[in-house]
Amino acid sequence: MRVGVFGATGYTGRELVRLLRRHPRASVVFTTGSGGGHLAHEDGLEQAADAYMLALPHGIAASYAARLREARPEAVVVDLSGDLRLPTAAAYKQWYGHEHPAPQLIGQAVFGLSEAYRDRLPGARLVSNPGCYATSVLLPLIPLLRDGLIEPSDIVADAKSGASGAGRSLREDLLFCELSDDFSAYSPGRSHRHVGEIEAALQERTGKSVELTFCPHLLPVKRGILTALYLKPTREVSELRRALEAAYAGSAFVHVVDAPPRLSDVVETNDCRISVHAAAPGRAVVFSALDNLVKGAAGQAIQNLNLALGWPEAEGLVSAFAPGAGGLAASGAKPAGAST
Repeated sequence: MRVGVFGATGYTGRELVRLLRRHPRASVVFTTGSGGGHLAHEDGLEQAADAYMLALPHGIAASYAARLREARPEAVVVDLSGDLRLPTAAAYKQWYGHEHPAPQLIGQAVFGLSEAYRDRLPGARLVSNPGCYATSVLLPLIPLLRDGLIEPSDIVADAKSGASGAGRSLREDLLFCELSDDFSAYSPGRSHRHVGEIEAALQERTGKSVELTFCPHLLPVKRGILTALYLKPTREVSELRRALEAAYAGSAFVHVVDAPPRLSDVVETNDCRISVHAAAPGRAVVFSALDNLVKGAAGQAIQNLNLALGWPEAEGLVSAFAPGAGGLAASGAKPAGAST
């Protein structure tokens, strides 16, 4: 499989190249980006490939996706930007603040939350990869909402991300002296762009209308997302855990664990670890941890490529729970129900 990577000099693009180079069925045939050894983005459109991965900024990526779909409709295009995640042009303008760059593509892409949209990914030729925060929130929430186990009107998502989630652009707030030994919130309430895609996916997959309270934070670390979901259960907290275990039984990458997950459990893997805990009377907290550059971006994009092409979905990817993997032994964690 010949794969071209657009935007290979960003954090996500670099991660895509790293993962694809060890994929047994894929060969990176060109990359675009700034600096030596990379093509200009426009020149990448002239390159023949069987799959194209777009690690380009929102507002730009969809126009490249449209041109690739027109020129090579048989190829798989995976867009890692936010351009194709929302269901309407109006929703896109609401969350991104400008008109959609390729409105003809709206509704054509499969939303690439791999575990939740597995039924739609085989044979897909246009995939919209979810955002990293969205992945960390949706994987726990979809089964719980779908099964009616939590109140849709009372969900608070408190999320913390490493600085690589903000990209490689030079910004004062991302300088080492600004980040180191500090911790801060940003985009509080309902202003972060991932809120729109989270609510759209919850509506589509569960039939429940949700207005999420979401607050992201910037950690002084390179990578990883840890999300705490504060929920009001409609049943016993133990039933929330059982529902998640049933939803992800046999999953290659989503694991329900006993203790609250740590970032060190998941970084540089395609895993998402989830734990469920009782809180105040009538309340529960659900933790979700993943690597924002892998399961939250490049790894999930490759998982989606595998599923679209009918390959084993874990091919070319790493899980700490895989037989012989070092991460499980190093962390001492175990999947729910696993023997000690």
